[in-house]
Amino acid sequence: MKKLFTLFLALALVLTSTAALADVIKIGVVTPDGDHGFTGESIAHARAELDKLTEAGEIEYKYVAGGEASKQIAGIEDLLNNWDPDVIVLWPLEGEQLRNAAQQIVDADVGLIIYDRLIEGFEGKAAEIMGDNEGIGNLMGEYLLKYFEEPLKAGEKLTYLRFIGDSSTVSVQRTKGMTDVIAASPYKDQFELIHEEFPTDWSNTKSQELFENWLNTTDPEVIKDLDFICTHDDEIVDGLTIALDAFQGEAGIKLITSVGARRETLATYDNSPIDLDTYYFSPSFIRESIRLALAYAKGEQYQGQTIAGQLFLIPTIQVDKTNVAEFRQSPEFIERYSISQ
Repeated sequence: MKKLFTLFLALALVLTSTAALADVIKIGVVTPDGDHGFTGESIAHARAELDKLTEAGEIEYKYVAGGEASKQIAGIEDLLNNWDPDVIVLWPLEGEQLRNAAQQIVDADVGLIIYDRLIEGFEGKAAEIMGDNEGIGNLMGEYLLKYFEEPLKAGEKLTYLRFIGDSSTVSVQRTKGMTDVIAASPYKDQFELIHEEFPTDWSNTKSQELFENWLNTTDPEVIKDLDFICTHDDEIVDGLTIALDAFQGEAGIKLITSVGARRETLATYDNSPIDLDTYYFSPSFIRESIRLALAYAKGEQYQGQTIAGQLFLIPTIQVDKTNVAEFRQSPEFIERYSISQ
């Protein structure tokens, strides 16, 4: 009887261990490459979240970082052919270039979470998640109308420049959000974009070069009358700031709008004569894509909703000189810098 009991106990332990192993969810994560800037921070946050979940015994993971679409595609094929994941988080470099690879994930009956950059019109994904880019643009437009309320009511024209990130859905949505709000206002004809928008590839170096070229080749009176600059990212602002600091002429810029609420950029404008209006958009957002992937694989809800192919938007926080001190004490700010303080 004792031997039978021992055998039964051993069998129960094996079955329990097998069940526990079966409960471990396999998450593949595919992102752009990067060892610095927003992408570099995002990768660090993704790995921190994945390592935390691994240590808790909830997941196994494999990570693929590709600086070109072809490398991301190869990484996806390797995950599907050699690892059998339950769910893949995909942050595509460019949505269209990754469309076929995304379809391979869906065809393999693997859950697909698309993060940050959308693949327009793509069907079959488990969900999409991103910062609320169009909402940020809306808030930016509303801020501009309030900030320049007096000159607008006086009938004055406002001149501005726009420095975008790239041609992705992120930039398209941020621009659309802002211009839609202005176009719907009674002051729409008083906003004048005086140069075609500058694509920066999200680079502070390229932003600096573009702005320096504009400053050095533009009529000084136009520069003097420039009211504001709209950008899509704080790193772009950093490049513009360097160019402005080196500029020998007079620039009339009163306000720069941006996205990010980075610690470094905020500090630069603490005592600047130019106002900064920026919107919290953090590398730590990628943690939410992993939390969403885990919830999907476990059959749980996310943000109180059943996960069924919809787009989840991560809310933002507007930050300027009136609330920057409070923002620096917020949970969102603390989480962003939890791995780099």
